Amino acid sequence: MLLKIGDLAKSTGLTVRTLHHYDSIGLLTPSARSEAGYRLYNRADVGRLHAIQAMRHLGLSLADIGAMLEGGGEGLPGTIARQIRGLDHEITRATELRARLQLLQSRLAAGSAPDMDDWLSTLLLMNTFSKYFSADELKSILENRKAQSAAWDLAIADARQAMHDQCPADSPRMQALALRWMNLTLAMMNDDFNLIDRWGQMYSAEPTEQFKNGPGREVVNFVNAAITLRVAAMLRHMTLAELRTLRTVPDEAVQRVKEQARALIAENTAPDAPAARALLENWLALMDAISGHNRALLCKVIEAYQLEPLLQGTTVFDTPTIDYIKRALIAQKHPLADALRPKDFAS
Repeated sequence: MLLKIGDLAKSTGLTVRTLHHYDSIGLLTPSARSEAGYRLYNRADVGRLHAIQAMRHLGLSLADIGAMLEGGGEGLPGTIARQIRGLDHEITRATELRARLQLLQSRLAAGSAPDMDDWLSTLLLMNTFSKYFSADELKSILENRKAQSAAWDLAIADARQAMHDQCPADSPRMQALALRWMNLTLAMMNDDFNLIDRWGQMYSAEPTEQFKNGPGREVVNFVNAAITLRVAAMLRHMTLAELRTLRTVPDEAVQRVKEQARALIAENTAPDAPAARALLENWLALMDAISGHNRALLCKVIEAYQLEPLLQGTTVFDTPTIDYIKRALIAQKHPLADALRPKDFAS
């Protein structure tokens, strides 16, 4: 049985124009012609057409289908694999676009109805961010930044005041501020130094006018001068790879340890008493979290703070807490006491 082109088109849902195109490119050539010159298709032609349409539904191009059919299907695995990769890429792009639209929607919803300037500035900022971060990365960063809003406002205000006062980068005041700045940045970036690197690249390369709520490049450079000195001091006691494994801990946990220490100091509790042992355990838990549960690295951190004048007195803990912790380490004969300098306890 032979089918005319109109009948084949009707039975398959294709157009006559499509079948003409398939014929013109050699993809589906009818096996016969009528005396009047009409195209006629036999069973083998129909089977080939079914194969063509099946592969079209897989997303294969007509060129790929033709090459595969001419090769007896030998290129099918590779062709399908390539199409799967292409589909995966498109899915990734669509997912990324959806996430960016949701992020844009959230930013615009955070305020009142946006005017034209709001739209333009938000779109410009989102475009800038997209050069350096994925939508998921950016969503996390901005959510963290929002949660830290009050702490950042205070740190930026303190930095501007210090800059106005021409505070030296190596002063205790600036070093304490540098530590706060570093910890806020680490927490905002989920302790990911790769994100921090990209954030720094963005802030250096892009116009700071886009970052309306940011500190401005002048303030950032001022604080970075103090951070650079601080990092250099740490690197005299550990490698850069080790430094980049250090983590932040919640402010609330630090505050609990400080309050616990103050209570023991107020009660004149002996540094080897059970309550002092409990304090030391809590302090060690925080320090292990900071050092990634690497006691060798923790010893290096303690050593750096003991031996580097720049770092002394500028930890997340206040001086009374640190002094009591030192006494507890010695009194309880803890191995970490070896990292402390004897002169600290000479008196």
